[in-house]
Amino acid sequence: MSKGKIAIIGIGEVPTRNMPERTHWDIIYDTCMEAIKDSGLHKNDIEGAISVTPQAQPKIAAELSFGKLPEELGLKGCKDAVSVNAGGASTSNAIRLAEQWITSGIAKAVLVHHVTVHSTIPIPDLINFFARAGVDLQWEYPYGTTYNIIMGLMANRYMHESDCKPEEMASVVTALRSWAAKDTNSFFYGKEVPSVEKVLASALLNTPLHKRESNVLGDGGSAMVIVSAEDAKKMKRPAAYKLGDSVRYFSGTCVMRDFYKVAEGFVVTAKEAMAQAGITKEDVSLWNCYLAYPLAHPLIAELLEVAPQGMGGKYFLEGRMSFGGDIPWSSIGDAPGRGHTGSGVSTACYVETARQLMGKAGERQVKNCKYVYQNAGGGSGFNNIATIWGKEI
Repeated sequence: MSKGKIAIIGIGEVPTRNMPERTHWDIIYDTCMEAIKDSGLHKNDIEGAISVTPQAQPKIAAELSFGKLPEELGLKGCKDAVSVNAGGASTSNAIRLAEQWITSGIAKAVLVHHVTVHSTIPIPDLINFFARAGVDLQWEYPYGTTYNIIMGLMANRYMHESDCKPEEMASVVTALRSWAAKDTNSFFYGKEVPSVEKVLASALLNTPLHKRESNVLGDGGSAMVIVSAEDAKKMKRPAAYKLGDSVRYFSGTCVMRDFYKVAEGFVVTAKEAMAQAGITKEDVSLWNCYLAYPLAHPLIAELLEVAPQGMGGKYFLEGRMSFGGDIPWSSIGDAPGRGHTGSGVSTACYVETARQLMGKAGERQVKNCKYVYQNAGGGSGFNNIATIWGKEI
């Protein structure tokens, strides 16, 4: 789609926590109404509602996909409601759909939201879901392949080819948690940032993946209000303008995924999105990368040419991507810092992109934040969607 057609003008979010007493609808009400209030619009100005489909939560997923949201929130001006599911890339596609609705005249203001409550799902069901989701049930699942095993294999390969040391890989967790510790919505807000030594001293899950290099599941949710760029400018409110995007598909089966095709996809999508936005990597104020596991951060830093080849891990170990470093990076700490809320980590990242460009990030505010690189990957990494957002067009 063409440059500068839409903008995020309102955001809402609740803290990521394990709070079984906080229902799905509690989170939905709080985040959606906060986003609408933040936008300066009335709830009846919302003409479209798009839900990021909750994973492993069939009841709320069915309620949302069957159109309950506008009725529950009393959105009397709403013309349509839909759920979108592409795993971690769901939010990117929800924003694309909102852009289509807005540019075609279907809706002037669109609400996009996500909710997850993991704490009420029985542990055996959680284990069963995450053991199967995104894993090929014929060629991977029967042989015991899980996400932690897949991530360990990927980390082993990257560390072998780049000579990345265990302490460098562990430093990614330290960097991400340094941002998270200052984020009131993070699972780890106000908590001690683990040292490299502490990360490496945690239990080994799958070589070289330690317990502290894996994710903690949490409950959370967030929402955005999206309007046309023209309307956003007329409203004279802080906004985040979408300036460019690009996508490449890789493979739906992890063991069939061509590593070099994936690497090329990250490179090409970033360059195409930046070209569409009319900027270069030197213009990017914040690299807000969503990668779910820490191991991919040094790799993508190299692919994006933020770090020289083979130096991604060293940059993290030197603290350059940590809070206070010279390269602002994943300012909510990605899933290892925020807490993993399923597909909602991506939604939270987009909300953070808007928050930074609106100048509302508080202690974590990136100075003179003008352009943000944001990416998202679907499912177990079947694609990469790169977007560029700006403070103005």
